[in-house]
Amino acid sequence: MPAPDAAIEQLRAAYGELLGAERRLRSRDQHRRDGLTIAQIRVLMALHDNDELPAGQLAKRADLNPASVTAMLDHLERDGVIQRRRSTEDRRMCFVSLTPEGNALVQAKRAGWQQRWQERFSEQTAADLAGAAAAMRAIAEMLDAI
Repeated sequence: MPAPDAAIEQLRAAYGELLGAERRLRSRDQHRRDGLTIAQIRVLMALHDNDELPAGQLAKRADLNPASVTAMLDHLERDGVIQRRRSTEDRRMCFVSLTPEGNALVQAKRAGWQQRWQERFSEQTAADLAGAAAAMRAIAEMLDAI
């Protein structure tokens, strides 16, 4: 087992590799067969998990800028993936939900990702996976505190 300093360095290096892989994934957005960007997928997943959300809260749940979400919603609505509904109490508030087509798209996307994760990590022990999840959460907390 590596010494604590060496293990921390291995974790830092692995985190750098993860950032690089995520950057490469985002750079392939324009070439995706489904035409969806990673940010759009995050928005759609947030909607799938919450049924209907105000646009501002949707941006927060997807960890995106509200202004960029507004433009994104225009495209997704045009493509029939989401629908918007104005609040009857406050006309400034807009609620967003998936259309049946959008729901089917998210279910298919989620099933594909679940299969990838299962195939890749089925050999790992539950303890290893729990340790990896704890390390990732600790990294997120560290970065949020900077």
